[in-house]
Amino acid sequence: MQLVSPAHQNLPAPRRRRLHRLWVVSALLGILGVAVGLPVLLWTSRPLLEFDSPQRDQVIGAEGVEVVVRFPSLARVAPETFRALLNGADVTSDFTTGENGAYGRLFSMLDGENVLRVEVFGWMPWPEGLMLEQGREVRVLHRRRLDVDRG
Repeated sequence: MQLVSPAHQNLPAPRRRRLHRLWVVSALLGILGVAVGLPVLLWTSRPLLEFDSPQRDQVIGAEGVEVVVRFPSLARVAPETFRALLNGADVTSDFTTGENGAYGRLFSMLDGENVLRVEVFGWMPWPEGLMLEQGREVRVLHRRRLDVDRG
């Protein structure tokens, strides 16, 4: 039994076979894409890192800002790959990094809005040895006291 749509009944047999092969190959590629893409999508949707502090749009002063980053998935994170950027400048050396997260206090803020970005790599469960990077950003607002001489 051969499934042929009415529009394809008038085509010559070799052309119908090519269309059938094209349909089979397209279906197999679609199944392969779902089989590979679904685990990757599920893995990348789970966070490798989360900010405990600072909160988004938090206003900070001369005391600086305490930064606490957690790595919720211990088995998947490579803590040695942790990197922190403050307004694009690398401030990773200001952090203490462990297996479950990183901690640091930042003082060198610009007046106004500052962007803190943290990044870390983690291993994919499949295929073996493949790593992906995940990053998070938080914006904080730095306001200096007006009664302090900035001379």
